[in-house]
Amino acid sequence: MALARLITPEVEEMLRTGDYTGFRALSEHLHPADMAELIESVPTERLLVAFLAVARDRQPEVFEYLDPNTQTLLLDEFKPDVMSRLLNDLSDDVRTELLVELPGQVTRRLLETLGPDERKRALALLGYPPDSAGRLMTPEFLHINANATAADVLAKVRKLSGEVETVYVIYVIDSGSRLLGTVSLRDVVIAKEDERVHDFMTENIKSVHAHDDREDVLAKLREYDLLAVPVVDSQDRLVGIVTFDDLSDVHEDEATEDILKMHGVVTEQDDYFTAGLFKRFRSRVIWLVALAVVGTGSVLVQQAYNPIISQLSLLAAYITLLTASGGNVGTQSAGILIRAVSTDDMDRSKLKKIFFGEILIGMALAATLAVIGTVLVLVRGAEAQVLGGHDVTEVATIVGISMFMAVLTTNTLGAAIPIIMRRINVDPAVTAGPFITTAADILTVLVYFNIAQAVILD
Repeated sequence: MALARLITPEVEEMLRTGDYTGFRALSEHLHPADMAELIESVPTERLLVAFLAVARDRQPEVFEYLDPNTQTLLLDEFKPDVMSRLLNDLSDDVRTELLVELPGQVTRRLLETLGPDERKRALALLGYPPDSAGRLMTPEFLHINANATAADVLAKVRKLSGEVETVYVIYVIDSGSRLLGTVSLRDVVIAKEDERVHDFMTENIKSVHAHDDREDVLAKLREYDLLAVPVVDSQDRLVGIVTFDDLSDVHEDEATEDILKMHGVVTEQDDYFTAGLFKRFRSRVIWLVALAVVGTGSVLVQQAYNPIISQLSLLAAYITLLTASGGNVGTQSAGILIRAVSTDDMDRSKLKKIFFGEILIGMALAATLAVIGTVLVLVRGAEAQVLGGHDVTEVATIVGISMFMAVLTTNTLGAAIPIIMRRINVDPAVTAGPFITTAADILTVLVYFNIAQAVILD
């Protein structure tokens, strides 16, 4: 945004005076991302003029970097010939992402503007599930037969370098388009011209299936430090590739989604500033109502233990201390385990190690907080033999033991639920935050009153 602030006045003056030559020259020197930022900084009524003033051969690149809302505004303003040219020049993955975000009738209208080959590829990509590798992939990649020579590969790189997503990795396929391996551009350059690809290619490479979840694709890219991951169909035929830059926005989206889920907010694709008030209300009220219903369990528990409360009314004063401590510990533990189970390198042995490690840490935390809770009660009753009509030692014992058991229980709960949810293929983030806190409240109250009952009866 610093660049946009610096040169926006000059750009607005260019557009106001019709100095499109100067603006076009500027677009040829700036990176497409910077140019997109600059266009978005001009007033809405000048968006179309600013975009069309960009050098024609740079327009598809600049359009790819524009915010989806800006893209939609421009599509509404484009003349049919401009729209057709732009859509046909966009890369397949970007075009698919754009078409997905638009209303159905608009998508159908835009598909009609595509050429036969582009329309076929667009429909194929749109046919995959929304969060799948197939939806993200691009069919624009370099591939070569295993019997080709290094000279053949270099000739193909020179010929198609401007039409493919990347030239640094070339995929090796057989006559049935099945993936056999890869060769890097470096390997090709240093190989002898007549050397066959099958003699220096890398075999047993990592790939994903077109229907695999995009989070799994991102995890594989990170785990194996890949520039791109090949996508195969059910017959192991190579159908596309997903590059790391294709997944950069996915990482941000997934992180945002997990944060919202952990705070009990139904996820929405809209930006906060563009979503309507009702949509923002709905995204929060669903979880809150559900948690309020679940939270009545705590009330029912307290009603069941009314005789105990009547005998030792001071118990009510420490409920908040115990439930808050238990909820905080449970949420911490859940957050740590969610992070662990979200990475594919976490096998069963590592998860067991983390889980039992959390139990040990939970015992230490429980002991620490139990001592603090006990001391708080004793300090409050230091000047009297009794506290609120009850023996100080008796109250301190109940609070201390309850704190220990409640914290240990909720910490274990927070560690266990994400692992269980992962095993049954449910997003662990859904279980965190308010859900853990509510469950912890109910467990803490149960532990508290049962211990109080045991102490009083003794």
